[in-house]
Amino acid sequence: MTVRATIMAITTDSTHHHYAPSSSLPISSRLPQDRLEEYVSKGAAHNSLERGIDAPKCHPETRKAVQANILSHVACGKEKVLWLSGPAGSGKTAIMGSIAYTCYTRRWLAGSFFISKSAMRVDRHSKRFIVPTLAFHLLELIPGLRELILASIERNPSVFDKQLEHQVEILILRPIRELCKTADASEWPRAMLVDGVDECTADEGREYETEYERQESKEANHREVLSALVKLASNPTFSFRIVIASRPENAIEEYFSSLRKGAVARIFLDEKYGPEDDIALYGEAMLTKIGRECGFLRPWYSQVGEALGIEDVPRHLAQQSLGQFIYIATAIRYVQTKSKAPHKLLEQVLNWRSNSDCNAFASLDALYTGILESSPDSALSVKWLRSIPLFRQGDPWLIKFILESSPGQTQYLLGPLVSLVCIVDRRGNPIFHFYHKSLSDFLEDPKRCGTFHITDDDLEGFLAHRHIEILKNKGLQSQVPRKGALDGVLEGVYIDLLNHIGHLHKKEYDASHVDWWFSHLCRGLAQHYVKVAYENVHKNCDFLSCGPACELWTECLMRYARQNHWMLPSRERFSGFAVARKPKPKSGKRK
Repeated sequence: MTVRATIMAITTDSTHHHYAPSSSLPISSRLPQDRLEEYVSKGAAHNSLERGIDAPKCHPETRKAVQANILSHVACGKEKVLWLSGPAGSGKTAIMGSIAYTCYTRRWLAGSFFISKSAMRVDRHSKRFIVPTLAFHLLELIPGLRELILASIERNPSVFDKQLEHQVEILILRPIRELCKTADASEWPRAMLVDGVDECTADEGREYETEYERQESKEANHREVLSALVKLASNPTFSFRIVIASRPENAIEEYFSSLRKGAVARIFLDEKYGPEDDIALYGEAMLTKIGRECGFLRPWYSQVGEALGIEDVPRHLAQQSLGQFIYIATAIRYVQTKSKAPHKLLEQVLNWRSNSDCNAFASLDALYTGILESSPDSALSVKWLRSIPLFRQGDPWLIKFILESSPGQTQYLLGPLVSLVCIVDRRGNPIFHFYHKSLSDFLEDPKRCGTFHITDDDLEGFLAHRHIEILKNKGLQSQVPRKGALDGVLEGVYIDLLNHIGHLHKKEYDASHVDWWFSHLCRGLAQHYVKVAYENVHKNCDFLSCGPACELWTECLMRYARQNHWMLPSRERFSGFAVARKPKPKSGKRK
């Protein structure tokens, strides 16, 4: 199993969905709205607090033509579904953000879901939350629909465990069909928006032997999401248009191509919509804004360009971008970092040019490479950036505590990279949010990132080393700001440690360190974790002999089990690789 699959399994089972009710009551005893809200991603809405006021939107005066086409389709388009597609970094999410805002102000918006893998929250990238969230938005907007949706949930309590096409029928179509018997739908909103279908991930909680299996699950989920949305839009009862945005990945392209002719309208972000002119306009506006904030009296960027033989800096940046808005957005964020004078930062950006004409991402890769090299320890910074997405919905405090080997290391390593990744929120808490998925794409492709590439084995070794240090120091090396933050993530550290103990060596610690780990286990779940630890220590042993770490842990685990009168599995029962999973606490006496 790869390090990616291993960490995914841990974070999926050891953390809860942020919006899930904490009630332990059986399903039949919980109110329908409570059950619905358990599967609602409040952060996926276009205007959610989680997405923030800086959520991507088009700069005024840019992308006018494509926005006009989309809004015209929402108003009176023949097809009920519109697919907006384009290459990575071409500005799809910004366009969808602007369309959502315009529809909202015109009272056209019936619901929205902005899928985001980089948000590192399962409710933002799992298919399970899409239909319930859209139903919840309708419930809030359309008078009389709330009671009908909740009644439908009451009659179908297992709806959230059904396939998406059945969820569409139960949560949306049946209630709307019933409401239309007495209500006038002519005044209802007109559009639903779903952005980033290509970022919908593989099924959570499953173990994948290969990346191919994970990719198959991911593509199947893309098709299921699209099929559910098309079914929804195709129903005569459903009066809304659905606008879907995604990259033109093979599975998505094949699905739309399989539909009857005229079922879906398409907009592809190519040269037809003049991206270079819009990018140049955006670059000029933002560079002017930077100069105004710094008190410069003239177009300061022209002076930088003249020194490098560049006559028109905004146009030059637009040409370098090759139609990718993410290039100019990242370049502007870098110039805004204030790590140096704006003139120096812009000069660096203009000097980071690619020598390749055959790679569509050459300029973006050169920009990413230059920014990464600005970190005082680029190699370690990249290990952090590769590790962060593996935690998925993991608490940012947990990520910080595991990765930091000394107080302040996050700022030291990632501070120069804040044009690529946001490391703190407005309250100063850690957040670790990538501005664009293209950064992960870059780091995971050895042909693109070159010397920054890290193999899965090296990444697993890095994470194992971090856990060794936590165990050796009997605690976290990062500075803990408050007790509440520590209490909320320590259990996650101890669970995560289980997956790395087979990599540790006896000489690096002794029984007292293992006893420290025992002393911090949640009392109600200790028996389960001891059994998992006993299985995991053998993962790198052959059948006839055990390593030093295995011998140490086995001795301590057996002693701990005897003291508590617990049974441990025999070694013959071990097969494959055990991973830490968090069970539901059970009441009753220990066995």
